[in-house]
Amino acid sequence: MEERIIDDPRKIKIKRNAAGGIEDATDDLAPDEEMEIEFPEEIEIPEELDEDLIGLAPSQLEKELARRKKEAEEAATERDKLLAAGEERLKKGKYEEAEPLFAQALVYDPACVRAKEAAWICRTKNFTETDPLYNSEYAEEFSMTDPETKKFLREKVGSRLEAEKRAFEEEAAPLREKVRGAQKERRGAFLANRNYYRWRLLVFGAIFCAFVVATSICGAQIVHVRNDLPLYLVIAFGALALLDLIPIIFFSRKYVVAQRLVSDNEKLSSTEDGARLEELETALETLSLYLED
Repeated sequence: MEERIIDDPRKIKIKRNAAGGIEDATDDLAPDEEMEIEFPEEIEIPEELDEDLIGLAPSQLEKELARRKKEAEEAATERDKLLAAGEERLKKGKYEEAEPLFAQALVYDPACVRAKEAAWICRTKNFTETDPLYNSEYAEEFSMTDPETKKFLREKVGSRLEAEKRAFEEEAAPLREKVRGAQKERRGAFLANRNYYRWRLLVFGAIFCAFVVATSICGAQIVHVRNDLPLYLVIAFGALALLDLIPIIFFSRKYVVAQRLVSDNEKLSSTEDGARLEELETALETLSLYLED
């Protein structure tokens, strides 16, 4: 058994015998030699190491951590400068000038709560306007922000947004029934119209294919038959195929229009009431991002 004596966290003493091997703990012979192994000074290691730090030697790790610390301090300094400049403009009511400064401060420190709060102050002009909150990008940003910023904004405009949501719901409820009912009523007629042209297009398309096949078969017989009948048949079937293209083109255009009517009917924006309902539904969806977790 190897015997190790640890006097210091950074030193290990290993007892060796005269032959240079490690002395067995059960051996009665006194050690002839002691060898000390010294480790570098202790380094503060983050609880979670990223992939860039794994596998580094202690000296390399120390340098990398020092570099990162310096970068963090420099970023904090820039953040504070931008926050100070933004706050100065915010006091003067220069919201459009202040917002970019707070946005840049978040580049240096994405977790800076004050920069986030100040950005919302700028967007809403100190919460005097709620229209900017209906911006879908702002709503998605809010849904992913930290709880502290969410609480801040809800305390400022939560009650107003709740009132607006109730008003939108009251307006949207009767419109939903009206618009959906009209859509359903039109859907049957539009589908029947589309199917009418679809079947005629398929029939004339099949006839065209039959004429083309007949023309090909007769054309192949021209070299094998001595009379002119295959030639006459080729001309006749070819002419019929060309004539058949006229109804195919006609019904194709009608079918495209009918299909477009079916698709447009499924869009809320196809009617005035539907367009208004679509606006209300979008607004309610946006408000839910602010008011619900």
